[in-house]
Amino acid sequence: MESELTINIGGLPPFSSRGCEQELIPITQGDFHRNINGDLIYLGDDTHTKYKSVIKCSDKAAIATDGLYRGREIELGCIQRLWQKFEPNQRELYLDKIPVDGSTYAYNENKTEIRILQSMGKRVQLETPNTGGFICYRPKLIMRIVQYSLNTNEWGIKIGWQMECEEI
Repeated sequence: MESELTINIGGLPPFSSRGCEQELIPITQGDFHRNINGDLIYLGDDTHTKYKSVIKCSDKAAIATDGLYRGREIELGCIQRLWQKFEPNQRELYLDKIPVDGSTYAYNENKTEIRILQSMGKRVQLETPNTGGFICYRPKLIMRIVQYSLNTNEWGIKIGWQMECEEI
């Protein structure tokens, strides 16, 4: 496997995804404004986070483009990891996003890995930790393709591609 990145449409031919970079950017849910006293206030919904993703790669081949088009719904197994904090003795928690299978790890405050007893969807059961800690995972996001591009450097023997997506 050349990359942890997965895309359910098109595909990643050999030598098309080594060294990919992914940026996850929270999508703006509201705006900042100043009131009459000059205080900064936020007028938006902060109950959930949706992401925009920009993936860039430069290798020896391009992404397979069969089935890829602007507006197409895809399932993206991200490279970027998300982290969430948990409290001492918290045995069960719910992740913000559904994780890619096998990508979830938990660590206590002493940087020791905590065993995950069960992981189903967003729900994760931990071996009871006596200290708080963090859980990390690669999210699996349902997104729409905003745009993608291909580029070739003929003499440099480099082929690159870029894809921008937004979470549905």
